[in-house]
Amino acid sequence: MNKTDSYRELEKGFLSTFLGELLPGVLHNFANPLNGIMGRSKLLQRRLADTMKKYEQLHPGFAVEFGEDKITRDVNSIASEAERFFEIFRDLAGKVSTLASPEPERINLSRMINSEIRFADFYLDFKHDVKKDIVLDENLPGIMGNAAEYSLCLSAFINSARERLKGCHDRELSISSTHDERDVCILIQDNGMALCEASRKVAAECGSNCDIEGIPDHDRVICHAILLLKQSGASVCIDSGNGCNRISLAIPYR
Repeated sequence: MNKTDSYRELEKGFLSTFLGELLPGVLHNFANPLNGIMGRSKLLQRRLADTMKKYEQLHPGFAVEFGEDKITRDVNSIASEAERFFEIFRDLAGKVSTLASPEPERINLSRMINSEIRFADFYLDFKHDVKKDIVLDENLPGIMGNAAEYSLCLSAFINSARERLKGCHDRELSISSTHDERDVCILIQDNGMALCEASRKVAAECGSNCDIEGIPDHDRVICHAILLLKQSGASVCIDSGNGCNRISLAIPYR
């Protein structure tokens, strides 16, 4: 075994515990000081307002002389940034928690899509360069399934679009959710490079067992996502034409 092999074995050992054990502990250790910062910033806002009010009553004009407006803006900015940091932290923690969900549960796919889009914003090219049009039915019926599986599938579709949009002048991604009397329906569209022929073939197959050996890794991921959804009872339709890729999902909720 050479040096490269030894490195890869050590890397594999580290990654084997990263998602299930290490990362939750990292997030837990971040949560405690973050909660403290948020609590103290809110307390500081209230104390500043009360103190300024008290001194202004005793010494009219004190607030202006002391620069209340600037200090208040600074304190409010600290509180606002703490809340924004908490939202980012919650997006990451939510993704990790979802991936650790082992049991079937009732899932609202509109909420999950919102979470996946926020998580995908950790990819800076996706956050800044892709125009997103997200139209979701918040009253979507819940489906029964494994949240980790659906999260990974949605991530695969979003990341596939992100990769295929690279190099495009106008990068656009749209996701919508609706439902009828039987199915929850998801439509994912982008104007990037055409989806691979293998993914269209896998989606068109009647059965859920398809041979995808020999397909390049970046295409195989989306094929696995399609297979996993079909094995969970979903119908998948893929179409690429006229500069637009469409992935349509119909998932029974009854």
